Amino acid sequence: MSAPGTAAVKPLANYAELRRAGGLLFLSGISARQADGTIAGTQVAADGKRVHDVAVQLRTILQKASDTLERNGARLDHLVDVTIFLTDMADYGAMNEEYNRWFAAGGPARTTVGVRALPHPDMVVELKVVASAAE
Repeated sequence: MSAPGTAAVKPLANYAELRRAGGLLFLSGISARQADGTIAGTQVAADGKRVHDVAVQLRTILQKASDTLERNGARLDHLVDVTIFLTDMADYGAMNEEYNRWFAAGGPARTTVGVRALPHPDMVVELKVVASAAE
């Protein structure tokens, strides 16, 4: 699967994109922010309101996670734990539908949390993941 804007994006603060500890890989929070600062899955409607597509954002995030893991010798099927942060739990169904395209039943452990906001007003979903290091 591919998504727009999946090139590595420089963190906005002094944190690591990924840390290895023992046999685990910890990825910092992953958003749909692209290298040019825009957020994938965001459009401006005819009335000037911003419209956010949670499925596009999640697809972009999962592709970014996949790319980061591959650069570090792992794959998405090495994920053991996923935490999903949603700014609107009304997006849960659409988010879940996209998530299920990437992971079969019995995939990683997962928690979904509703949050008031994420670091940019156009971000509607963010992931925090832990993977086992490639064996």
